[in-house]
Amino acid sequence: MSMIRNILYTWVSASVIMTGTVFNTLADEDSKSLHFEITGGLGTAEVVTDNGISYSVEGGDDLFHFIPDTELKITIHFKYGIDSIKENNSVLKQKNTKMEDIKKKDYSFTYKTKNADSNLSVNLTEMHSRFKITSIKTDDNGDVMPLHSKFECVKKEYYEEANEDIEKAIEIAKENDSEGDYQILESDDNGVLQSNDFLRGTYIIKKIDDKINLDPFELVVSRDKDTPYTYIRMKDGKEISSDSKGTVKMIECDQSIQSATRIVLKSKNAKVSDENATFKIKMLQDDEKALKNYKKDYLKTDKKGYISMYDGVRWINTFTLKKGECVLPVVLPDGLYKLSDFSIKHSKIKSTRVSVSSEIISGLDEDSQPVNDCVIFLK
Repeated sequence: MSMIRNILYTWVSASVIMTGTVFNTLADEDSKSLHFEITGGLGTAEVVTDNGISYSVEGGDDLFHFIPDTELKITIHFKYGIDSIKENNSVLKQKNTKMEDIKKKDYSFTYKTKNADSNLSVNLTEMHSRFKITSIKTDDNGDVMPLHSKFECVKKEYYEEANEDIEKAIEIAKENDSEGDYQILESDDNGVLQSNDFLRGTYIIKKIDDKINLDPFELVVSRDKDTPYTYIRMKDGKEISSDSKGTVKMIECDQSIQSATRIVLKSKNAKVSDENATFKIKMLQDDEKALKNYKKDYLKTDKKGYISMYDGVRWINTFTLKKGECVLPVVLPDGLYKLSDFSIKHSKIKSTRVSVSSEIISGLDEDSQPVNDCVIFLK
C-alpha cells in the first residue's frame, strides 16, 4: 500500500538551525491527504496501516497521504477521556453510535481513508480545578439581569497568616512569588466569572463587592489517584461538587431561585460515589422531630414524617440513586431532612441529615437549569 507522511527534518550547523517539511516525491499521484489532529487534554495516538506500518501522533497534528480505502487501526491513549472523534467537523459513528464521551482506556477503532482530502480530529477531555459563578439580579419587572461581581481568591494558609484579611493575604502570596496561590477575578458583561485552574490545596474565595451579601467560602482541590477533584465548601458546611470536568458552578442572585433538589452521595475521598441505591426522605421540624401529615401541592408526609412526591403519574415515596446522584421529581422546601432506609449493602452512611436552602444554588444541570445539592457521605 502506497503512502506518505510529512517528515520534519532539522539541519544543524555551527550557528544556524533550520526546520522544514519534505514530501516523498515517490508518493502515488492518486493518494489523498489525511490531516490528523489531537486537541484538548493529555494523550497520544497510534496509527497502524493494514500492512502493519505504525505511526505515532504525540499531540498537535500530523499530515499523512494514503491511497483511498486504506484501512487504518487507530488507538487513542489518553489520561482522562475522549470528548469526541470527528471527521471534517462531524462526529464519527461506530456501529451507529457516535464516538463521543469515551472513557475506555486505549480506545481503538477502524478508519477507512476517503477519496478526498480529509481531517480527523480527536478531542481529548480536559480536567480542570476551577469554579464558575454566574451573578444575576431581578429588576422591578421581575426580569433576570446580569450583575457585575468581583471576587478575590487566596490560599488558605496565607489567609490565616493575614488574620483573615484577604487583601493582606494576597500581598503575602505576591511577596513569596506564589502567583498560582491567588487570583483576582471580575465577571464579564453576562455576569459570568470563571477562575483559572488552581493547584492542589484549599483556597478562600471572598466577594469584594457589596451588591449581594455572600460569606467567604472555601475551594478545595484534591486528587483521586491521578484525577483532580474539586468542590466548594460553604460557611455552613454545605458542599458543591464540580461537574465531570472539574468545574464547580454556582449562581448568586438577589432573590431566592426555585431549583431542583439533587441528592449526592460521596465516598471517603470526597468523590461522587458510583453506588446505585434506593432511599427514603423524612421531613423534620426545627427541633428535628418528624413533621407529620404535611401536604402541599405535589409533596406530602405520612404519620411518620416520610415524604411522598407526585411525579406527574403517581405518588412515590422511595427514591433512587444512580451512580451516586438523584434529582428529586419535586423541589424540597427550605428546611431540615433526614435520609433513611438506604439499600446499600456493603457500606454505611456517615451522616443522613441535610438542610435545603434556596439562597445558594449549587450549579446547573445538563439542561442549564439550577440545582441545589444535598451531600451525604459514606463511612
